[in-house]
Amino acid sequence: MTSLNRKSLFKKLVTVAGIAGISSLIAVPGFAELNRQTHGFNQSGDRVFDLADNDLNDPNSPGPPVTDPNNNNNPGRSPNTPNTPTNNNSGRSPNTPTSGETAPNSLSSRDKNFVLQAAQTGMLEVQLGKLAVERGSSARVKEYGQEMVNEHTQANQELMQLAMQKGVELPTEMSSQNKALTDRLSGLSGTSFDKAYKQAMIESHNQAIALFQAQSQQGQDPELKGWATKLLPNLQAHLQMVNQMLADTNQP
Repeated sequence: MTSLNRKSLFKKLVTVAGIAGISSLIAVPGFAELNRQTHGFNQSGDRVFDLADNDLNDPNSPGPPVTDPNNNNNPGRSPNTPNTPTNNNSGRSPNTPTSGETAPNSLSSRDKNFVLQAAQTGMLEVQLGKLAVERGSSARVKEYGQEMVNEHTQANQELMQLAMQKGVELPTEMSSQNKALTDRLSGLSGTSFDKAYKQAMIESHNQAIALFQAQSQQGQDPELKGWATKLLPNLQAHLQMVNQMLADTNQP
């Protein structure tokens, strides 16, 4: 076989086997001898890789074998597989607050209005109750005033806790109307105070009962609705007590 024919045979073998198969070609009996006769290759195969590189750069030579993306033996990702971003918050809505965040206030305007009005009523009852203890002339008025302080202070504390949970800021001062009433009673004493205080309690509790009844029936927040329902009997009992005191005073 001439040198030219051996060279041609060598190129064909390299093209068929590819770079990955060159090492196995070197191990074929007689192939190393063919290498030495053609190009003076040593048995390490260095020149074989050089020849393979030159052959791959030849535009007329076939390119490297294409890997089948559907081949299960091919590790890695298929070329057609889209790049899917990794989501470490799997299952969580983007609008769901994470741990430590506060959910936005979801109270309806009716529920929020109830909280604010109930706070005003509670402050008035406590303040007027303290005045009754100080300025009342009869023991019944004083006792009633102290009971209003005790029960409405507790109710105010419960309302404060609910308001904090709902994200509602309670007023820290009485309304101008309630403050005017408090100032007027502060200037009275004796039987004049007792009469004015009883009338103020009738009006205040009538308004409170109407407010709490509406929340008990139409409130949307279940906790506020339950709290209003719980306190409603107490308010009705307070109204009954002051009506009885007024009736006893008017008796001849």
